[in-house]
Amino acid sequence: MTEPSTTTRPIYLMLRMKPPWVFVDEIRRFVESFCACACPGETREAQVALAVHELMQNAIPHAGGENVDLTLQVDPIADRIEIAVSNPATEEQFLDFKRRLDRINTEPDPLQSYLRAMSEAPMNQRGGLGLARVRFEAQLELSITREGNRITVLAWGRLRAPLLQVPGGIHV
Repeated sequence: MTEPSTTTRPIYLMLRMKPPWVFVDEIRRFVESFCACACPGETREAQVALAVHELMQNAIPHAGGENVDLTLQVDPIADRIEIAVSNPATEEQFLDFKRRLDRINTEPDPLQSYLRAMSEAPMNQRGGLGLARVRFEAQLELSITREGNRITVLAWGRLRAPLLQVPGGIHV
């Protein structure tokens, strides 16, 4: 009896970590390599790795030393990518995050949302662009859920996303 080919089923990556900042870049490289192996011939690995990197950067400072969970699913047959990053958060943190995400999602054009976030982000302060960046550069939709004291940020979209159309050219 032979195993069914993994190309006919979704492929999962699941990590649970108490990550210090030093691992964020390593996770990005690992996810990029994972996607290249899981979906040979596709060109989304850098975008997916970027999305995971940004979502992990959001989760780590709010985790308070507790677990951050990452689940990544790639499904070549369904032409779908799903990312879930979960961490502990207070009700206030959840509501703040939800407000920011709702504002990003109300703009129908992800590029305009990203440009607005860039113009509003303080030059001397880190943060504020990650979610808009995921929505535009990684071409993924975003939502947030809360269960108990944990929030989960979900990012999903097509595995075979079209090239980004930007003023002055095409972004690969």
